[in-house]
This record gives sequence, C-alpha cells and structure tokens, in this order.
Amino acid sequence: MTTATKFPLTNLELADMGGLAGPVYFPASFEEYWDVLAEAEYRTDYYDHQIIATMSYESDLHSMFASQLGFIFSSVFTDRTRYRVYNSNRPVYISDCPGTDTGVFNADGMVVALPSQKFEYSPGMSAETTPVVLVEVLSKSTRDYDFGTKLPCYKKIESLQQILFVEQSKPGVLVMERQGPNRWTETELSAPDETFSIGGRPVTLREIYTDVYGGDQ
Repeated sequence: MTTATKFPLTNLELADMGGLAGPVYFPASFEEYWDVLAEAEYRTDYYDHQIIATMSYESDLHSMFASQLGFIFSSVFTDRTRYRVYNSNRPVYISDCPGTDTGVFNADGMVVALPSQKFEYSPGMSAETTPVVLVEVLSKSTRDYDFGTKLPCYKKIESLQQILFVEQSKPGVLVMERQGPNRWTETELSAPDETFSIGGRPVTLREIYTDVYGGDQ
C-alpha cells in the first residue's frame, strides 16, 4: 500500500477524518512518517510509533492571537543579533525526548530563539535548537497533546526559560518559568489587569486579549 492510499495527504482529507476537532493519530513506521512529512499539506509530529497529524489551518482567532503576541514579542526582543522572533508553527528540536525518533515538535503559538545552528531534520526543513520562549495557543482539541506530550519534552530544552499557554475561549494565561535545573514555577492569570513579565517587560492580559476580542476584557 502506498503512502498516498494509506494516509491522507491534504488538509481537506484530514478534516474529513476529524482533523478539525483535534490531532489525528495514525500508527506508522518511522519510514512511513518521513514519506508523509514529504508529501502532506498538514503538520506532522512522530511520537510513540504514531504520526500525529494537525491541520496547517489556523482559525481566525488563533491567527489573531499569533499576530498580537508577535507584536508584543517584537517590541520586547528588539536586539536581532541576540534573538529571533518567529510566528506560529516554527519547529523546535529536543534531542532528549523519550517516545520520539525525530525530536521535532511544532510550537503552534510563537517561538523566540537565540541565533544558533539549526537542526536539519529533512532536506530544506530545519528546527530551532535554542528557543528561550515558547507559546502554545490552547484549544479544547489540542490541550491534552500540548500538556501531556509536548510539555515534558519542552522542559528538557536547556535554553528554554519560559513557556506560555494562552487560552482562546476566555482570557487566561498559564506562565511557566524556569527557576533552575528541573525546577519550574507555574502562575495562572485570568483577570484583565494581572501582569506577567516577558523579557523583563510587564504584560497584562488586557494587552493580549482586548485587541483580539475587542471591548474591555
């Protein structure tokens, strides 16, 4: 059976299999994963002998959050000789991540990385090796995957200092900050005027959500 007949290759085919509701899991060999990666329109991770397929389609709300966060991050990390600010879906590479043969995950919100040697996991396709901030825009369909699979691997990235989990359905941000080796603190924010820091700059939830939802959040 060929890759084209065994796995969906387009976003529409994946949507017909439930892709709009969340990641779709396909048991697959490592070799089949690489074939799908080369041909499919959608984003793929490989974990625990499964292809994890996520539609490369952004809802309007997700796209607005990515744009708003990109504006904030670009105003914080202004020294382009030290930092790179990437929009959603920039891959990151984690060498020490049990369960995955590739070590590559797609951060679907935002990536701020130090300039470094990229990890080329396929010809013409590279991933960041030294992210300092990662953002995941949460949804009901991706929450289990973000917290259950991605997060434990993210914590193994030595350069990573902060992980933000941003709610879509209502104002809310979970801020995770590294305090030392294997030590992270968690802060949950939900009120409009609550503040956390990105790169030393205070950011309120109001600043993130008002321009997305409109009105006084």
